[in-house]
Amino acid sequence: MTTRESKIYSIPIIVIAGPTASGKSELAIRLAKEIDGQIINGDSRQVYKELTIGTGKPSEKERSLVPHHLYDYVSVKEDFNIYRYQKDFNKLLKSFPKKKIPILVGGSGLYIDSVIFNYQLKEKKLDEKEKEERERLNNLSVVQLQELVRDIDPKLLEKLNRSDRNNPIRLIRLIEREGEILSKKEPKRHKYFVIDLDKKVLNKNIETRVEKMFKMGLLEENQKLRKKKLEKYPALNTIGYQEFTPYFEGKYSLEDVKKKIMKNTKEYAKRQRTWFRKHNHAIWTDNYNLILEESLKFIKT
Repeated sequence: MTTRESKIYSIPIIVIAGPTASGKSELAIRLAKEIDGQIINGDSRQVYKELTIGTGKPSEKERSLVPHHLYDYVSVKEDFNIYRYQKDFNKLLKSFPKKKIPILVGGSGLYIDSVIFNYQLKEKKLDEKEKEERERLNNLSVVQLQELVRDIDPKLLEKLNRSDRNNPIRLIRLIEREGEILSKKEPKRHKYFVIDLDKKVLNKNIETRVEKMFKMGLLEENQKLRKKKLEKYPALNTIGYQEFTPYFEGKYSLEDVKKKIMKNTKEYAKRQRTWFRKHNHAIWTDNYNLILEESLKFIKT
């Protein structure tokens, strides 16, 4: 292990993970103020400059309260992936302010785990033919993608947890990597929290959040994106944006779009919870005082 590597392995990292609309950002900001921390984005869509309302980013006001990193720094036109995220995260960690505690916040389990558990990744740049293939895969259903994975290795699908088996992004990645499952190195020093809310409370939060997004201008945001012809990029194939396509085609009403976003978000939250359940060492709680107490103990050790 090099000197630089040993430095990032020694930094104590607090992970605040969990499903969308569970209150991660608010809790993380509160925690950062008390433990002299700074927040790092752990959401695969909040990196994009052009996507704001639909991704549920912390507001400008919230981000002014404590320093936030890895938000709004990539264009949807760029080919951003987990390899790039891991590289950017580790580069940030090497230059992180001394005596400041990094708090990794988000709901993208694969991205969070790629940096915490040090997945060994290889850079893959798509040529034109591969880009066409990616576009084809993006248009397939989950069932069709599962069949392609089975074609690679009949036993591979069985190795995946339920969340991965139903996650099109994960399935596409497996297909493109010809079935290679990511290996891991020694984990970074960390404390892993998952915000745990009752299902009914979480679903209500999701409904409230979607209503708020529409009031904040989610429709107008989508109109601007399409005016700039950005809907063709893969980054727009995500909740809060993809549901507007039938609306602009005259097939959905705005109320239909809203209901679809709520439904898709609830399903996504369920998959997120399934992903995080595999971490036996994680502390599942919504008790802020417990998170603060455990964080302080961890930092002192």
